Amino acid sequence: MTEEEANARPSAEWSPETPPAEAQAASDTPLATEAAPSDASAADGDGIAALERRVAELERELAKERDAATDYMNRWQHAQADFANYKRRAQQDQEQLQRAFAAEAARVILPAVDSFERAFATLPESLAGFTWIDGVALIQLQLQHTLDAAGVRPLAVAPGHAFDPARHEAIGEIETADHPASSVAAVVQRGYEIAGAVLRPALVQLARAPQPDAPVSAPTDNPTDNPLEAPAAATPSEAP
Repeated sequence: MTEEEANARPSAEWSPETPPAEAQAASDTPLATEAAPSDASAADGDGIAALERRVAELERELAKERDAATDYMNRWQHAQADFANYKRRAQQDQEQLQRAFAAEAARVILPAVDSFERAFATLPESLAGFTWIDGVALIQLQLQHTLDAAGVRPLAVAPGHAFDPARHEAIGEIETADHPASSVAAVVQRGYEIAGAVLRPALVQLARAPQPDAPVSAPTDNPTDNPLEAPAAATPSEAP
């Protein structure tokens, strides 16, 4: 402080009107006022730094929670996919089990169905009009409906169809020109399938091309041509 400023500054020394304590307070007041701005700026700087640290901390917590939420979502999606796969596998297993039970039941019924079919195929016409024959036919129809309800279907095979070793079982051949060689010529026993899988192959006979007749040689009048006829031996009377 210069001398001029000191002189211009009002004196705060003791006077009869001013007590010593008030004079001292008046002399210290300008100094406190000059130091206040520096303290306020320091306090503001500390507050801003604290706020920045708090914001950084909140951002780290937010990123952590976001990662945790993403992890929970991924786990939930995986669990949902696993459960859907489990339901599909369980349904497939149940369907396979039902087909297996139906196949075993059909294997027990099929021999009876075959017997009914053979019996009606050879039924004499004289018995066709009896009511008890109609009752037996009704039993056969009920067995067939039972197979249909279980998903058992007869294989589509007829004479002239191509032979399929996966669906047909050959038990012989028939010489015929009505069907191509090695094709189905006759169905001996029907086959059955369930859900596209062969339950029992059809027993069939295959067609075989007819063999040409062997040529017949013309008869001859020379007896010596016949090897079975030997020349007669000379008698003693004919001896010289």
